[in-house]
Amino acid sequence: MRKIYLFLGIMLVLGACSKDAMKTYDGDNYLQFVKVVTDSSVCSFLAYPNDNELEFPVEVEVIGLPSEREQEYKISVDQEKSTATTANYRLPEKFTMKPGKVRDTCRIAFIKTEEISNVALRLYLKLEPTADFMLGQTECRSAIIYVSNVVAKPNWWTDKVTRDYLGKYSDKKYRLFIQETGKADIDSDNVEELRYYSIIFKHYLQKKKDANEMVREDDGTEMTVALVVG
Repeated sequence: MRKIYLFLGIMLVLGACSKDAMKTYDGDNYLQFVKVVTDSSVCSFLAYPNDNELEFPVEVEVIGLPSEREQEYKISVDQEKSTATTANYRLPEKFTMKPGKVRDTCRIAFIKTEEISNVALRLYLKLEPTADFMLGQTECRSAIIYVSNVVAKPNWWTDKVTRDYLGKYSDKKYRLFIQETGKADIDSDNVEELRYYSIIFKHYLQKKKDANEMVREDDGTEMTVALVVG
């Protein structure tokens, strides 16, 4: 009989702990950027030469349960870690998570200025706690975006991209790649996207070669793509 009482006592304690845990989970929602802070993004005007302003998407996500009401979250700019000024960007006045949603895309407006035609500028965003949200994982509380109108090797053109997809980087190749694909920024972990745009650029180079207009690098060598299409 003593064993039965002991068993029932343990079950009651475990049940109480479970309910407390659920209550805590329901009561606390955490917000974070979808990308970790070390995975910076690039907003480039190179693919949009006729535009003087671009909207750049930044995704945030809720770690917790969706709410039945609209919830407000806050994104601010860390001025000390940013080189971009208010002349180069504009943030929305208010950020809200829609009812029933656990992910939202806010759009930061970037403005083409003479400054970004000379150097890439850094915008360092950070989440701040609100009445609706606490802060999520430390590495996802900030986001870095580089805005520019300058041709320079992007962060996504990694050794893997060089080896398996687009081949050796050059400013001329990157400029032509943007011209032919309309893409200045690619997720280097997205194999399908990398392959798709590498094939488009490979076909462009082959078409020029077939027309006796081989595209050459500045040193005179043929411009090539590493991707082998079988």
